[in-house]
Amino acid sequence: MKKNLVLVQPGIGDMDMFRDNPTPPLGLLCAASVICSELEVRIVDQRADAGWRAALASAIDGDTVAVGLTAMTGGMILNALEAARLARGLCGAPLIWGGIHASLLPEQTAAHGLADYVVEGEGELALAELARRLAAGTDTGGIPGVWRKEDGKAVGAPRGPLLDLDALPPVPYHLVDMAKYTQTYRGKKMFFYQSSRGCPCKCAYCYNRAFSLGRLRAKSAARVLAELKDLRSRYDFSLVYLLDDNFFIDQRRAMAILSGLKELGLGCVLQGVDIETLARLSDADLDFIEAAGVVRMAIGVESGVDRVRTEILNKSGDLRLAREQVARFRNRKITVLCSFIVGLPTETPEEIRATMALGLEILRLGENFRIPQFYIFSPYPGTEIFSGLERGGTAFPARLEEWGRYEWDYSHLHESSPDLKDFLERACFVSKFLDRKMDDYGSGARLLKALYNAYRPVAWLRLRSGFLNPLPERWGYGLLKKIFRQKS
Repeated sequence: MKKNLVLVQPGIGDMDMFRDNPTPPLGLLCAASVICSELEVRIVDQRADAGWRAALASAIDGDTVAVGLTAMTGGMILNALEAARLARGLCGAPLIWGGIHASLLPEQTAAHGLADYVVEGEGELALAELARRLAAGTDTGGIPGVWRKEDGKAVGAPRGPLLDLDALPPVPYHLVDMAKYTQTYRGKKMFFYQSSRGCPCKCAYCYNRAFSLGRLRAKSAARVLAELKDLRSRYDFSLVYLLDDNFFIDQRRAMAILSGLKELGLGCVLQGVDIETLARLSDADLDFIEAAGVVRMAIGVESGVDRVRTEILNKSGDLRLAREQVARFRNRKITVLCSFIVGLPTETPEEIRATMALGLEILRLGENFRIPQFYIFSPYPGTEIFSGLERGGTAFPARLEEWGRYEWDYSHLHESSPDLKDFLERACFVSKFLDRKMDDYGSGARLLKALYNAYRPVAWLRLRSGFLNPLPERWGYGLLKKIFRQKS
């Protein structure tokens, strides 16, 4: 019987509460793309299967060479640890950790009792070689990017070179039932796809500088279009969600892809666009992008204060440029989703309020503008801000369990300033409800969406007036989150 590799996708809390289905486990699928031609790969997804514990027990057998787990920093880690404990009790196969968190803190992760190996960075080649050696029963030392324990101490080999995406096999979407991951955006079926990795911008809050070393690597436009044409024939979708970190860095390639998508009759959603790159696009370019079928674009504005943008976040382009670029989308059919961060190191309460005021100003530009919420800054490993705080004596979690409680929705940086911490958490909770973004997604959680929309006028009133205490609705939302997690 063919030996197998079991991979586990942990749950991610309430991020999928308002959607029909979760997003596909693309990180695991990419990691499996090389080894799946040699070993049988079995993927268990906590988000897509309420009976995931039984599914994991069924997936593991005497031919399982390893169980792999992935996690971002935060609650995913606790869910991954639960799966790791279950796997440990079911078999003696080693536990392999990968993903963003393990890649940014590989030594600390590898030291945990529920981690036998860590794959640091991109996993396609490193995971394949590790799985081959485990299947063959040969020594696993010296694999680039792989950490293990030697004499009780975590040791690892340096990462190999960043991968050439055109040299990798196609993503093996067939390893999962893609029907479980169907999402709709404004009534159109959407397919998740990554055409490039990395970003050359030097934002101080972004892990990309450590994970992708500030380099953009992209599939050729021809390969992207050929793959999407084939995928559409198999999965029947009309929108492509492009998960690229910064899509327009290579403008010629980006325009070629959009032109090809238009010929295929496919629209798209763009995950990442930065202000300066946007400024290099002419109005005629924006006309073309709109005509080509781009229905939504996410832009990282991040702050309404120039000092914060330049001195803390290390973002290029001043606030004037940011306002100008966002305003170019007034009266267009493209929905613009702007992201903001508050609660940064040295940021004053007045600067926080200025950022919030800019967010409200942008929402008033028109119905096609959105704000996910005002995100409370949490210093994540691998970022310039994190390193600076660490050098300055800030204490960070030392174990996976502690990182698992490192929620992105709460202020971890201001424990010594309880009034500021309380204001941030209240204001940022209210900011979730300022626009109609949840109406853009499918019909799942209709009651939640109705409550969300009914609360919108109250949210605007609370944020503009500053009347944030008492806030009983925050307790109610927390209760809904608990109910959702129990169901999932």
